[in-house]
Amino acid sequence: MFALDWVIIGLYFLISLFIGFYFTKRASKSLSEFFLSGKNSPWWLAGISMAATTFSSDTPLYVTGLVRTNGIYENWQWWCFIFSGMLTVFVFASFWKRIGVFTDVEFISLRYSGKPARILRGFKALYFSLIVHTIIKAQVILAMAKILDVLMGWNKWLAIIISSLVTLFYSMASGYWGVLTTDLFQFFVALLSAVFLAVLSIKVVGGINSIKESIDPKVLQFFPPLDEGFLGASFLTFLGYIAITWWSKYSSDGGGVIVQRIISCRNEKEGIKATMLFNIVHYGLRTWPWVLTALASIIIYPAVSDPEIAYPLLVADLMPSGLKGLMVAGFFAAFMSTLSTYLNLSSAYFVNDFYRPYVKPDQKESHYVIIARLSMILLSIVTAIVTYHVDSVVGIFKFLIAFGSGTGIVYILRWFWWRINAWSEISAMIASTVVTLVVYTHPVLGSINYFYKLTLIVSVSALIWITVTLLTKPEQQDVLNRFFELLRPEQLKSSNTEIGFDSIKRGIQNVVWGSLFIIGLTLGPGKLLLGKTVTGMLYLSLSGISAFLLFRTLRPSE
Repeated sequence: MFALDWVIIGLYFLISLFIGFYFTKRASKSLSEFFLSGKNSPWWLAGISMAATTFSSDTPLYVTGLVRTNGIYENWQWWCFIFSGMLTVFVFASFWKRIGVFTDVEFISLRYSGKPARILRGFKALYFSLIVHTIIKAQVILAMAKILDVLMGWNKWLAIIISSLVTLFYSMASGYWGVLTTDLFQFFVALLSAVFLAVLSIKVVGGINSIKESIDPKVLQFFPPLDEGFLGASFLTFLGYIAITWWSKYSSDGGGVIVQRIISCRNEKEGIKATMLFNIVHYGLRTWPWVLTALASIIIYPAVSDPEIAYPLLVADLMPSGLKGLMVAGFFAAFMSTLSTYLNLSSAYFVNDFYRPYVKPDQKESHYVIIARLSMILLSIVTAIVTYHVDSVVGIFKFLIAFGSGTGIVYILRWFWWRINAWSEISAMIASTVVTLVVYTHPVLGSINYFYKLTLIVSVSALIWITVTLLTKPEQQDVLNRFFELLRPEQLKSSNTEIGFDSIKRGIQNVVWGSLFIIGLTLGPGKLLLGKTVTGMLYLSLSGISAFLLFRTLRPSE
């Protein structure tokens, strides 16, 4: 690290802090401003913010670990969420905006009633803010700690504290507007630095042809090899991703971060556009700088004890003065954009869905803003302790996919099936949490293939929540009527207050075309970059045809 590098890093921090603190006064006006920017976010800013949040310091380390251990095809571990992403774009984005909630947890108070609804809302607020989001934040802080260890020689506690404090300060001060605006700046810093490293890494190893000649062809495959058959570990794991993971995860109908961005948009149409922009950028634009860098790292570092640290090692060894500073700033940008979002959303759950309704109702808005800022500090301390005791970014991500995987189908069905009640969600959350912990800690079950783990978690959880649903009373009719009225049942074919699946036929069709569009847009450039021109053009043609069919189905509804 030279003087120029430190100047670039210092400028990055100054700009981020300036943008963040600029919105302090505005954020202090109300909870709506602090958590949702007054529901006045432009679609392009909300969409880029979604992308910035999912692009954290852990992401390139995570992708590097996937490619180095299994190959390009292992990226289906996150590419599989293209399907749920399109489901959110064409079905749930409109639903979330129509019902007018403050957070996705507040949905509970509209869909259910009585004591079970109160228990569920409070429990879910704490479940996400204290458990799920702590795991996510620990994952991104751990990655940043690994990076700072390689680049700066900082020990784990020092890296955790310093990397978190700046983000905590501007998140507390500026609220959601600060998060959105800094996300925009941080996204382009992080993306630019990732592209620079990819270009430099490819140049050092002698170009793409050198990668193709030096690396096992299996590593370059986009789908798992079938040399072990359809029951082999690679294909079964892949099957778990594309057949189960995307709809079974707790974010199957959008998830907290995406929903927060949708709700904060000016109207329903802008919420849909923001979510579509996110999916295009998240998969089509960002995949290949990380993957190509990971492939180059296999040649440069054929043997490292931790495959995830190969990425920061490339920064330390290859980047010249100036670019190294930009790269470190890019790491911080990716890290801070994600951490600030989850600090804000965790606090929103705690204040809006637990503290305000159950602890201190009917207080002034300024009181809740103060509690929101204090809760950020408390949640940050909890996260720091958890981060210190974990070691693998990929391991955390894979556990997080399985954790709560039994709830995803409930979150989808609750929009359409009148029989789902509060006890359905409560039992699904408890069952999936307990079963996941048992499966991952059991000496025998912990060693079985991911596909079998996920199938076991989803199956046992489903057996429990379906049984509980049928043994408990359905929701009150007037509550169901009010909820489905918010979804404009006059535009959605309904029967017995249940929105039938025929009513979303066009939405499902759009999900199919949208998924093919994003898949082609993701895989096509990768094939072209690796010299597979014909295959790459076929994927891009698939993307173009799907985009045309998608546009044709959307056009009559405008």
